[in-house]
Amino acid sequence: MKSKKLVIGYAIAVFLLIFIITFNSVCSITQFDVRFETGSAAAARSAETVQGRLNEYLNKSYLFFKESNVYDIVENVCEEENTHLNVVSVKKSFPNKISVRVEEEYEQYAFYSAADGKYYVTDENGKILAVRETSENNIASGAYNVEITGFTYSASEESGTLVADQAVPFSLLMQMLSHADETLGGVLGRFSGIEYSAGGTNNPEYLCFTFTQGVKLWLLYVSSSESHAYECFEAALAEYMTLSDAQKTYGYFLPMYVPGTGSVQVQHSSGNYDPNPST
Repeated sequence: MKSKKLVIGYAIAVFLLIFIITFNSVCSITQFDVRFETGSAAAARSAETVQGRLNEYLNKSYLFFKESNVYDIVENVCEEENTHLNVVSVKKSFPNKISVRVEEEYEQYAFYSAADGKYYVTDENGKILAVRETSENNIASGAYNVEITGFTYSASEESGTLVADQAVPFSLLMQMLSHADETLGGVLGRFSGIEYSAGGTNNPEYLCFTFTQGVKLWLLYVSSSESHAYECFEAALAEYMTLSDAQKTYGYFLPMYVPGTGSVQVQHSSGNYDPNPST
């Protein structure tokens, strides 16, 4: 009786082994459908590296392939090659196909932290992509991200989204930059720098945008709802778009909301503006 059970058990084990081997050979990975959305040459090269490492899994077990393998490969390649790729999706299609979508994350802003002398480089939404000594852009040689100064940060880490201690003006700035991105067809290369000052007893709080050509845009008391800073920014940006190339090289905008009218008064002035004339 015991011998019969052993034979049956052995037969079942052999059957399962043959089944697993057969099933695994049928369900081996035969295709990686990887779609990369990149804009820089560096990211394109990283995409090729990622594709090559994924191809090492071809003809290996579909069943035992983990989706996390894709994320690990992309993360390692980006760290090695100083690029920014984000895995959007990974989909396993039985019995042997794996579809992956990867897109490049673009550097846009460099927020300077006076506390540690570092630049927190982010994408257009404030997601931290890198922390480095300069505001240099990692995509184009010799190009720089939009440098933003004056804020302090309480959650400056190499992952997640940048958080400023000055929550109201920081949030407002990000909204303004989003509007500028749409209006100007991109922000990178449009502004050389943006300065924030919390002001003081005799000095106003302000945001100062310096366009690449040279003209400046001043917004005063940005945290006050009465200043209508966002509307002032919109109006000034619209006025900027009407300037000639020569006019964009000098002067400034100092838009002012006119109470009771719902309108903003803005014009291009020559010379320089000093928000702190007493200093």
